[in-house]
Amino acid sequence: MKIFFIGDPTLVNGYRTSGIQSIPVASPDELLKEVETVFKMDDVGVLLVDRDYSSQVKDRIEYLKLKRVMPVLVEVPGRRISGEIDLKSTISRIMGVKV
Repeated sequence: MKIFFIGDPTLVNGYRTSGIQSIPVASPDELLKEVETVFKMDDVGVLLVDRDYSSQVKDRIEYLKLKRVMPVLVEVPGRRISGEIDLKSTISRIMGVKV
């Protein structure tokens, strides 16, 4: 299973350095388009998206999260909007069990 990152072009370079396939975007609408493209791939297990863009289209992102089980869509902090990722909560929600 592959891991993908979609987000800010500057962050894309860092993720690529880590070996994660990445797609640079310049707007929230472009992010949504690329998310839908990645969702059509069968070999992607985790999709990381830049919260700077995803927070601007939150309703659509939540809909996409509920629409499919795989890949797991995780919003990660961007360059402008930071924050902690609650992995425990995310895993609990995905698996349907309390961790």
